[in-house]
Amino acid sequence: MRLNNSINKLTISNMLILISAVFTVFATINSNYYRYGMNDMFLRAGEYHIYAMQFFSSQFLHWGLLHLTMNALFIYIFWNAVEHITGIKKYILFFVFSAWIIGLSITLLWSWNTIGMSGFAMSVVAYYTLQLKSVNHPDYKWWITAIVVNIAIGLTPGISLLGHLFWAIAWVVYYYLLKIWNKLS
Repeated sequence: MRLNNSINKLTISNMLILISAVFTVFATINSNYYRYGMNDMFLRAGEYHIYAMQFFSSQFLHWGLLHLTMNALFIYIFWNAVEHITGIKKYILFFVFSAWIIGLSITLLWSWNTIGMSGFAMSVVAYYTLQLKSVNHPDYKWWITAIVVNIAIGLTPGISLLGHLFWAIAWVVYYYLLKIWNKLS
């Protein structure tokens, strides 16, 4: 599963890195932008249009340049490969599907403001693991360990357990929904 020369083209994954960089720079300059992370503040205030926007804005905000750099590196290495495997349309559909799943999960089960694509990184690991398992590649067991460790990271202070956990769950659900859809088509 190669990156397919993602250095020379602007993939969806690479655009997500650029969008994240812009959002993070704005938030670094003006911390008021962090209120557009995933939380129920706008929902409680009846500002439903802003609440709907949070499902996506929360994915692009990062707690500084180190957080952005680590996620960008992960995106570049793995997401481009998964985007190549799934195709652009299914990849975008998954991003939207997952953003709504995690947004609803955080709204219903979490009381803190949540930001970052770390959870989406988890979902890509989950997909990659399922792909490896589907072809009986022995490395899939190592990736299961990576998923468990990454979810466990969510138990540390300041990191969203729900973000990491529900992104992984979202990708597993999406993976099997696609399998069902492909059998019915």
